[in-house]
Amino acid sequence: MRRFTFGLAVLSVMAGNLSAQQPPPGLPSPRVQNVFPAGTRAGTSVEVTVTGTDLEEPEKLLFAHPGLKGEWIKQPTEPTPDPKDPKKTTPPPKVNPAGPHKFKVTAAADVPPGVYDLRVVGKWGASNPRSFVVGDLPEVSEKEPNNDVPDAQKIEIGTTVNGVIANPTDVDYTTFAGKKGQRVLVSCLATSVDSKATPMIEVYEATGRKLATSRNYRESDALTDVVLPADGEYLIRLFQFTYTAGGPDYVYRLTVSTAPWIDAVFPPAVEPGKPTPVTLYGRNLPGGQPTEYTADGRPLEKLTVSVTPPGVPAAVTQLATRAHVEPICALQDGFGYSLKGPNGTSNPVTIYFARDKLTVKTKSVGGPEAAEVVPTPGEVAGFLARKGERDWVAFVAKKGEKVTIDLAAERIGASGDFFFSVRDGKDPKRDLSGDQDDDNDTLHPSGFYTRTTDPAPYQFTAPEDGKYLIAIGCRESSYLNGPTAAYRLRIGQPLPDFRAVVMPYSRFYQTGSAAWQGGTQAYHVFAHRTDGYSGAIGVTVEGLPAGVTAQPLTIGPAARWGVLVLDVAPGAAPTTAAITVKLTGTDTAGGKLERVARPASVVWGTNQPDQNVPVLAKLDQSLVVAVRAEKAPFSIKADIPNAVVKPASGKDKEEKVNGPVVVLRQGDKATVPVKVSWAVPEKPNVTLTAEPLAQNQQGQPVAVQFATQPTKDKPDVLVNIDAKTSGVPGTYTIVFRGTAPVAFAKDPTAKQKPNVPAEAFGTPITVLVVPSALGRVTTGPLPNNTLKLGTSTELPVKVERLHDFAGEYKVSFVPAKDAAGVAATDAVIAAGKNEVKLVLKTAPDAKPGALAGTVVVTALYGGKHPVVYENKVGFTLAK
Repeated sequence: MRRFTFGLAVLSVMAGNLSAQQPPPGLPSPRVQNVFPAGTRAGTSVEVTVTGTDLEEPEKLLFAHPGLKGEWIKQPTEPTPDPKDPKKTTPPPKVNPAGPHKFKVTAAADVPPGVYDLRVVGKWGASNPRSFVVGDLPEVSEKEPNNDVPDAQKIEIGTTVNGVIANPTDVDYTTFAGKKGQRVLVSCLATSVDSKATPMIEVYEATGRKLATSRNYRESDALTDVVLPADGEYLIRLFQFTYTAGGPDYVYRLTVSTAPWIDAVFPPAVEPGKPTPVTLYGRNLPGGQPTEYTADGRPLEKLTVSVTPPGVPAAVTQLATRAHVEPICALQDGFGYSLKGPNGTSNPVTIYFARDKLTVKTKSVGGPEAAEVVPTPGEVAGFLARKGERDWVAFVAKKGEKVTIDLAAERIGASGDFFFSVRDGKDPKRDLSGDQDDDNDTLHPSGFYTRTTDPAPYQFTAPEDGKYLIAIGCRESSYLNGPTAAYRLRIGQPLPDFRAVVMPYSRFYQTGSAAWQGGTQAYHVFAHRTDGYSGAIGVTVEGLPAGVTAQPLTIGPAARWGVLVLDVAPGAAPTTAAITVKLTGTDTAGGKLERVARPASVVWGTNQPDQNVPVLAKLDQSLVVAVRAEKAPFSIKADIPNAVVKPASGKDKEEKVNGPVVVLRQGDKATVPVKVSWAVPEKPNVTLTAEPLAQNQQGQPVAVQFATQPTKDKPDVLVNIDAKTSGVPGTYTIVFRGTAPVAFAKDPTAKQKPNVPAEAFGTPITVLVVPSALGRVTTGPLPNNTLKLGTSTELPVKVERLHDFAGEYKVSFVPAKDAAGVAATDAVIAAGKNEVKLVLKTAPDAKPGALAGTVVVTALYGGKHPVVYENKVGFTLAK
């Protein structure tokens, strides 16, 4: 299924919700709705109006680049003298404390063109980010009336117009003068500036003849170009597609220029730290040459440039770009690139990092017989050069060899629904894999929706030694071809790894940070595992301000995400700070894997929370925490030292938890005391719920239930934790959230304070699930199951390893109480091995007959927790 089809379906359902969306009820949390204008020229200042909720007493705008400053323009509060009559005064304008607010935004001359985060910092905290563009062309604001041809706003080529589609039937006209032969680009940014608009642009000659039209060039951004047929005036007509929506949230940036534009980069991926020639495909490229390819029907030029990507290791764990990044591309690694031309700088694009040695396909393959054999492990970059064609790649593998095949196209910004299949190298018609098509997996079903039409990574097992073929195709190849239909193909051994996205807890609404003293601030951390990575992932935070501490968080092997909880001390000083979330795991060789989580946020939310309706989200350039002097209404603390473990066997006694981690074997249960403390006199009832570790509740390794809910008369409750017998072993962090109705008004002197829902997060509980077995053990057999007196006999002990355990097993023999004359020296199944021979020795004077005993196999899980397997054995002692 094509992603844009799905997107239209979702948006058709959400359209009414988005246009009428109200912020969720609760304590104040700054939210920016729209920003106008949504950008400025480097080296200039502009007055920006920001609208939203809970924006009282703004301090400044906070940008993701130090060269951008936003100073609040304070409105006069005292009467001013009337210049015509000094005896009279003019009353101050009425100002809504919540806004709209005006700011003076200054962009330094050295700020590179691109998209940057903008946040409002004020009384209640720091808002969600909104996109703010820095350009290098002159800018103007839309001037009304411009709703008809005679009223068209006149601009020069090389100008950006900041405008708003004010209502569903609003049509904005712009006119410019050009020279014959000029190739003029008309770009309209909407998605890239967090706008709800879906603009359509049309370009006309003065005679009324339509020359070009465009919408949805990329997401809801529009782009077209025209080669002017004559000197004269030209007209641009801009409107909301289908004329069904409009308003302050429908801002746009219309740019008319002859600056370069990049539609595609080939190869789309390069090796980190290696200077590489790449070919840009686009329009108005300085020194560009014509090509046979088009984009949206417009001819493309090409220009080869050299890029020097950042080096290893930092480069391969980040996505540093000044372009808008939607969720589907957010898990790739790469860097930003722009091309400066004589008439301006191009749009920012992203070039991605290859994970293996790169082979670039420079010519079309006519068929399977001409497929180039590429080295493995390695990557291939190519594109479908002609309509309806398939690309062919060959590789060599040994019998039984497992080869990971990963095809990325939509995930690197290319058009088209790609697929592939593995074919027999001797008979290309023999399909060994079937079509590998859409990947239905997603990082999160609603908060950060990454489902793609790219195939999921596929593991192929070679049935014999020889050459194999990969056929690569595209469902829309009848009309899509050229460098905009590029792909990257990785062939080789699995490279287990992970990436992560971190975003404010409220995944259904746009939100920022509003941490109150004595309270908590929470963030979702979504972990994306690649090539079978199954280890635990530890989460830490850097850059926290004084008085703010991060609670432990481990995303266990069976968990898809976790909730990061920051504790704010009762006396923490008010501040706003950028923080960095890091994740740590272990690679296949036992080394350390460290990755930085990528900040993200909701752009437009939904009025249907908890319904798994995907929201519109994007990557951000920073993550902030804002501490304010208000006091949190309540807090929740777990009493880990008084937690009690109930073994599943029922034979062992209950025992208290020893240390900060609750250790449970599969099937064990635990109870943890939890207490609510109120800072408000009403002490409202609190409802506690556990945060899920994965989308499927049945698949969670631990189950969490609350015996009761806390009240002011009984603030202490018990949390019951059940380690499922089928739960994947590992370390997990259980986070629970409390909600309560709290009387609150922004005006502290208000006589009436309505109840609003408030939330707090409890002390996270770290649980280690220990497996009930680390291997399946078999013993023997012995010849005739007989031991001869006075001899030594080898008893084979074999183990089938479980849960990826690679350590050693200690093996011993314990004779039954009434058995005498048989002994064995302890043995060890070495790390990585699966068998040992236990030597049984019998005394010459032992009593013949039946003899029983137990083979005991012990392994240490995590190097600390013994897991014991006992196998009863019986022998016959004979002379």
